[in-house]
Amino acid sequence: MNPNKIAAIILAATICVAFYGCGRDDFSEVKLVPDATDVKVPTTVTEFTAAIQTTTEQTSVIPETSASSESIIITESDAVMTDENQNCSDNQEITEQTGAPAAEEIHTENIQNQQPQYETEPEQSAPSVVQNGEIEPTYINGILIVNKTYPLPESYNPGDLTTETMDAFKKMQADAWSDKQLNLWIQSGFRSYSLQESLYTRYVNRDGREAADTYSARPGHSEHQSGLAFDINIIDDSFDGTPEAVWVAENCYKYGFVIRYPKGKEDKTGYKYEPWHLRYLGVDFATELYNSGLCLEEYLGITSEYTS
Repeated sequence: MNPNKIAAIILAATICVAFYGCGRDDFSEVKLVPDATDVKVPTTVTEFTAAIQTTTEQTSVIPETSASSESIIITESDAVMTDENQNCSDNQEITEQTGAPAAEEIHTENIQNQQPQYETEPEQSAPSVVQNGEIEPTYINGILIVNKTYPLPESYNPGDLTTETMDAFKKMQADAWSDKQLNLWIQSGFRSYSLQESLYTRYVNRDGREAADTYSARPGHSEHQSGLAFDINIIDDSFDGTPEAVWVAENCYKYGFVIRYPKGKEDKTGYKYEPWHLRYLGVDFATELYNSGLCLEEYLGITSEYTS
């Protein structure tokens, strides 16, 4: 057989092997042979060897897929990490400026020691809502707020202490007796708007308005009107330090009560220390408030100030 034909057959066979070895997916990325017009059939052994070497080198070309893709992925990841690191730096800078703890510094084991907080923080000194020309009662996180900033309308009148308040007091009263043989009683419970107006006017006439505002609420601003607060035993400073006062201060939260105007919080509550004035909040919230060491205004982030 003609040597040229043999060489051509071998070359064609080599090209076919190279073609099928690449796989269908890679074929479009690889130029196996020159265009047909450029094909030159080798006529000598030297040309035949050169043709085979050239074809082998061309078929060994690998499409730019895995290596270049990995480089791109790494580059994009580096860019993302750079942004995240920048955000971390920004957060750290904000933390340093504000003094707030960074998120990474809050650990699970410390959660139980953190002060309990409600989901929604109210705006400080938020004005009372007025509808149809009358002030509406203010509730913050389900808690009825009555102080110098947040009044009750004149029409608010439950008529007496609420059933929950009385039931809780009776239980506390019974336990104080069985525990320490201490006698507790309610000296002043529910007061209507008109009764509070009469009392406050009398105190203003006697001591002046500025002094009266430190120990008596203006009409509409008294917790007694809510039916959730009362004064026990002796309503003056002589009650402070008595066995009854000490026991109540240490145990009333277990029944849902708090000393509403605690010592050292006068600038927050707006009233002098009153160890006899209890407010019913429910056992869960009263316990949280007691353990926090805060008064109600501090805990909820509100004020107790008359506007005039």
